[in-house]
Amino acid sequence: VDTALRAALISLPALGVRRLRRRVRQAVVDVVRELVAHEETPRHPEVIGRPPREPVPDTRPGPEQPQRYVVPGLRGHTRLVAGMVYANRPWRLFGSLSRALAGVFATATVLFINSATWNLATALGAVQHAVITAVSAVALTLWIIVDHQLWERGDDLPARHHPLYPYNLVTLVTIALAVVVLATALFATLVAVSFLLLDASVLHKFIGRQVGVGDYLFLAWFITAIAMVGGAFGTSLEGDEKVSDAAYGRRQRERQRMLRQMSRPERGGRRGPDTTDG
Repeated sequence: VDTALRAALISLPALGVRRLRRRVRQAVVDVVRELVAHEETPRHPEVIGRPPREPVPDTRPGPEQPQRYVVPGLRGHTRLVAGMVYANRPWRLFGSLSRALAGVFATATVLFINSATWNLATALGAVQHAVITAVSAVALTLWIIVDHQLWERGDDLPARHHPLYPYNLVTLVTIALAVVVLATALFATLVAVSFLLLDASVLHKFIGRQVGVGDYLFLAWFITAIAMVGGAFGTSLEGDEKVSDAAYGRRQRERQRMLRQMSRPERGGRRGPDTTDG
């Protein structure tokens, strides 16, 4: 809040995810009160926060410096990360990556019509399915981050840049949630297709015992986990810029482009990564 310039800036991700519209209204009220009525005590400190313990230095000369408000502690950090992840809209990531979706569904289709898959899926227990799913989800998440260079490194950014937290954490959570959304949608689709197309008598012929609802669920679960590997190969066919555009909101992309431009002259012309959008 800059009373001298009669201007203020509110970070929407810092306000979190829950009741965002209400929090924005409350923050605007506090900001306007300080700009117009010069009331420095906010009515909604739980929303707008409080001045930091250590004042942030400002480059503008003169006694009138902008007043900054932060939400300290674990609550503030959690709210910020949640707001940044929400701004990235992870549930829309794979919807923008046609090749990745093609890899996932092509793998699932091949596995679905394979009798060896039926025998293996119905023979494994819930714990084994959970382990396979966790491993494949982690592998797909890490594959996307590493293959498309979404992880920020300190030596790729200007020396004056702030610590990389929370950008890498936001990247990890965003991609992980996108993988969870993809797996959930694929599992629901496979369950429906299994009950519609796979007759119990046909499945009974191959597994050699009575078929129950759990067998259909385990089959869909197993195929979902393995199909994540196909998704990893599919994402490799996507361009780095397309993946970063799908993974991040507009503000994150603009920030990364600006940082790349700033970092090149500081490294003596060394070319920075083209695709980091964390």
